[in-house]
Amino acid sequence: MTFLHWIHHLFNPHCSLCQETAENNKVCQSCETLKVQLSIANHEKQELLNSILSLTKRPEEQTSAAVSYEHAKPKMMTWNVRRQLLEAEDRQAAKLLAEQQKKKSIEELEKEVGIGEEVKSDA
Repeated sequence: MTFLHWIHHLFNPHCSLCQETAENNKVCQSCETLKVQLSIANHEKQELLNSILSLTKRPEEQTSAAVSYEHAKPKMMTWNVRRQLLEAEDRQAAKLLAEQQKKKSIEELEKEVGIGEEVKSDA
């Protein structure tokens, strides 16, 4: 309030212009409460909308990682299963050893006959 308004109010306390200005400047408490509640509700709606939008975007951004089923296998095995695995590994190892022995024997025979040297020299 400026000095001139104060003097005017001092000399004319109940003038119609001052009363209208005072009524216009009055703050309605219920209106202010409603404005605050409306802004809170708008903010909550915006937060909900953002969370819903972020939920719909997540599946597009995420890529499924390669799943290793080795970790999903049970760690404990019954003796029968363990025995079968060990026997299968032993059979495979024996098969490889037999193939190597056979290959060595063929190479030795080729050396004795002299076939292996001719094949290598032709190549």
